[in-house]
Amino acid sequence: MKLNIIEEEPKNFIVEFIDADRGIPELVREKLAEKKDVEYAGVVKEHPEVGNPKLIIKSRRNAKQLFVKALKEVEDDIEEIISQMPKK
Repeated sequence: MKLNIIEEEPKNFIVEFIDADRGIPELVREKLAEKKDVEYAGVVKEHPEVGNPKLIIKSRRNAKQLFVKALKEVEDDIEEIISQMPKK
């Protein structure tokens, strides 16, 4: 998976997830929705069978920083799940 930054302004950030389904962008969107500084976070995909999902963030402060923080929170959640897996 690759990222394509479509728009990067202080309060607006749009990133496209290349060769990905909506799963990861939706996880990030959920984390962003919990933040008080985020005014809007949504995932769009022009067509269900073609195209790539785009995450749109509108915020009161640096949208890119909020995106990076949300990614790290998703990573922490995944690491917690992995740590609970039984060892063989």
